[in-house]
Amino acid sequence: MFVDGINYLLSLSFPAFFAMFWHFFLLELPRFVIAGIAVCVATMVRRRSVAPGLPLVRPRISVLLPGHNEAENLPRAIMSMREQTIPPDQIVVVDDGSTDDSVAVATALQKDGLIDVVRSTRVRGGKSAAANLGLAECSGDIVIIADADTTYDCDAFEKLIAAFNDPKIGAVAGNLGVRNPDISLATRWQAIQYQISIGLGRQVSDMLGVLFIVSGAFGAFRRQALEQVGGWSVGPGEDAELTNKIRRAGWQVQFAPEAWCLTDVPETFAQLARQRLRWDRSLVRMRWRRFRVFLDPTDAQFRLSNALGAIDILFFQALLSLSFVIYLIWLFDVYGSFGWIIAVVNLLAYSLFGIAGFAMARIAAPNARVAGLWPYVLGYGVFNSLFLRFVRLVACFDELIFRRSFDDNYVPRRVRHAARRSRVDN
Repeated sequence: MFVDGINYLLSLSFPAFFAMFWHFFLLELPRFVIAGIAVCVATMVRRRSVAPGLPLVRPRISVLLPGHNEAENLPRAIMSMREQTIPPDQIVVVDDGSTDDSVAVATALQKDGLIDVVRSTRVRGGKSAAANLGLAECSGDIVIIADADTTYDCDAFEKLIAAFNDPKIGAVAGNLGVRNPDISLATRWQAIQYQISIGLGRQVSDMLGVLFIVSGAFGAFRRQALEQVGGWSVGPGEDAELTNKIRRAGWQVQFAPEAWCLTDVPETFAQLARQRLRWDRSLVRMRWRRFRVFLDPTDAQFRLSNALGAIDILFFQALLSLSFVIYLIWLFDVYGSFGWIIAVVNLLAYSLFGIAGFAMARIAAPNARVAGLWPYVLGYGVFNSLFLRFVRLVACFDELIFRRSFDDNYVPRRVRHAARRSRVDN
């Protein structure tokens, strides 16, 4: 039956084939084409930028590292920072009410001259509280925020701060890779996803002027921009919210694809699902509830790039997940049991797109660490189109109906409740 079905599909005229696979042609293919064009442009720009540009005006750099129970990871992260080609002028570590030896480890590193300032919230208040406490101690013109479980290429800071030659730049996002890809199938597929969605995807967003996320794992901010918007708000989703506030204040945000850091990712699919549920709930909370003003052309701070960026995120991350489910329902309603063959062909197409996307990502943001993942790329398309989309869809409905982001243990309960009482979310 499957072979007969494939033969039937091959015999269809293009209009009939298009009508059968409308979701792929109308909603999936255009973004892929845009990514391909962006890769070509990025490659040409890289080849033409052999001559040095304007000399880098060396700003004073502070690194802000807030963390909870990071005693094991802290020394490795600090040593990675101190080995930079442009080392930071100041490292500020803020302990967020840890129950391990984080404060003792940080104090020992401070005595060795590796950390400049150590502060503690004493009682856990969440990453935002720790980051804002640390910001008050930062003396740099540029503040790099980092996670304790990340390490960096030796030139990562140099690549990250170069964009600040432009006075309109308020924030720069670093590139993230997976440090533990060899642990499981889940970590291998996440490594592929990071290469595609961050290494390639954020480069595309940057080139289109619609980059809306500077990761708290590795990003740099102009101190003036941070102070202008009041620092970090209560999370989860504080990274996206801060980037939104900076864009709304009129600053530009860029991506530095050659500024690499490595971070550990969840090792099982269950852990990954819990992480993505938290991340994707913030998609609704940030993009729709908190910042749908970006879509209001009557707003005094309306900017077309912000509106297009908000539409891009809501459509391709939230609505596309829903539309795929609607397409599958339509498929079986119209074609009955033959719908299974069409669905399998769709998954094969997604798998091929995964291979092409990974190839383009490696061209746009070369990373030798993922070269050994090619055998797993074929299955990545199914993982991305089914598993991640299903998790995202559950998260979106969960947030729209139950507002679960306000019950996320990522932020202590008393802080969540205080934020919920003080903030009006429509």
